[in-house]
This record gives sequence, structure tokens and C-alpha cells, in this order.
Amino acid sequence: MTRKKKKKESWKERRRRAAIKRQKALEAERLRREREPKKSKGWSRSKVLGIGFLLLIFVVIGVYAAWQNTQPASNSRQLAPLFTLMDIDGNTVALENLTGKVVILNFFDTRCPPCVAEVPYLKEFDEQHSNDNLVILSIDVDPYYDTIELLQEFRDNNQITWPILVGTASVADDYSISATPTTLLVDRQGFIYKTHIGWDVNTSPSELSTEIEYLLSS
Repeated sequence: MTRKKKKKESWKERRRRAAIKRQKALEAERLRREREPKKSKGWSRSKVLGIGFLLLIFVVIGVYAAWQNTQPASNSRQLAPLFTLMDIDGNTVALENLTGKVVILNFFDTRCPPCVAEVPYLKEFDEQHSNDNLVILSIDVDPYYDTIELLQEFRDNNQITWPILVGTASVADDYSISATPTTLLVDRQGFIYKTHIGWDVNTSPSELSTEIEYLLSS
């Protein structure tokens, strides 16, 4: 009887110790979890500030890109080569006399369909800024085909009110004309602001309009 009682007590003791050990383990796990930093359910202030700073950077980049779009393609400003040409009515036109005005130089020829398509928009710019310091000069670059009579007929058919000049090979070379139409914007100081080669009815009118407005307001 005595031995059985000792074995039974020993088994109870082991269960008690096991229960204590398990309780200590649970308590240790509870304490460990309490010491762990709690996960935030929302954004911390530092995270909000960080995201706000990134958004500010994106806004600055966007504004800078928009500003860049109104600037000349090259940082090195190039003076527009000076010229003196005769118009189809026998008058002399010198570019140097137009300093202080915004000048559109439109290099064209009568056999160029995009050149013809560009004329109505040039007329619109001319009418919109008739009282402003805007001058349009159309310079023909095919004098061997485009005679004075043909150019006069072209002017009348398209109701062009600005001067049409008879171009020369040297002027075409000075402005590196390789295709028509080529349209250049010259600012008030006589520097080339932008050069547009060709004519895209979907983009060219709005681009030119924006650039003209910018130069006239400068």
C-alpha cells in the first residue's frame, strides 16, 4: 500500500510541475507579445509626411516640365541670320528693321500641300494679333518654279495679307532649310525661339499659338 501511494503522489507531482511549466511558458509568451511594438492600423505621421514630400516633388517636376515646354529647344540662343529680300510687289524687307517685334518666318513653296494647309492658321494668327507686335513673312524657297506671277496668284487665291518674299539660296542655307514648310519664331531681341519643320494639323496650330502668346507677353 505504501509503494502505490508514493507512485501516485509522484505522478501527481509531475502533472503539477508540468502544469506550472506550461503556465510559465504562456506567461512568458504573453509578456513577449506585450513588449513587441504594436502594428499601427493607420499611417504614422512620418509616413504621411514622406508621401506628402514625394507628391510635392512630383508637382515641382510637372511644373518644371510644363515650363520647359515653352522654352527654346536649345539652351544656346541663336540670333536669326539677317537678310534683306524683295517681296512680290517690289518692296524691300529687312529683318533687322523688325527688332522689337515677334516675327514668324514661314519658308514655303507653292507645290507643297502642307504649306497650303498652313496658310489658314497663319491668317488666323495674323487676324488675332493685328494690333500686336506680330509680323508674318512668307519666304518662297523655289524661285525657279515659283515666278512672281505665280506667287501673286498664290497670294490672291489664298487671300494672304502679309508680305511674300522671294527667297535666295543663301538665305535658305543660312536657316538650314531642308523641307517645307519650315516655320521659325523670332523673339523681340532677334533670337530664334523655335523651329517647326512640317505641318501637323493636330498639334502644330496649338503649339504655335501657345508660343506666339508667350513671346508677345514677354
